[in-house]
Amino acid sequence: MKKILILFLTFSLSGILMPVFSAKKNNEVITPQTQLQKRQYQTRQYDSISKAALMKAMLNVLQDEGFIVSNANPLLGFISGSKEFSTNDKTIDIEKEFGTKKGLGGAAVAVVEATANVTEFGNEIRVRINFKRKLLNIYGNAQKIEEINDETYYQNFFSLVDKAIFIQKQKI
Repeated sequence: MKKILILFLTFSLSGILMPVFSAKKNNEVITPQTQLQKRQYQTRQYDSISKAALMKAMLNVLQDEGFIVSNANPLLGFISGSKEFSTNDKTIDIEKEFGTKKGLGGAAVAVVEATANVTEFGNEIRVRINFKRKLLNIYGNAQKIEEINDETYYQNFFSLVDKAIFIQKQKI
């Protein structure tokens, strides 16, 4: 009897909660990514570089990309920073910089924040980075905040880190 009740509750709740955890776009059900799926493209492993050299390469890439690094702790392997730009600046390609084709809804400032974790695992080093977008109004209040969940965005970042590591090794 208990098994039947548990099965009934499971199916009932999944039918009720499904609309809460998924969205529809053009009559297609879009389920959110799992944390494991996000971690897979947010993480990269390196095996022929020291933790300090890898953190230095990441700092260089973030700075090259216009981020202001606000915190870097080599002992913890933590880096955080952000880049801000005016949505009215005609010299900046908002689609490229902010990764959106949607209207910005009157936002005055666009911000991209980055947080990285560099951890040693035996002979290899794992880097996990995540990016977040914010749209701020003229008063500095957030109009929209979202994680960047575009796998290509992360691939491009790690490609730049790979190039920075190469440049460091060549002492250029």
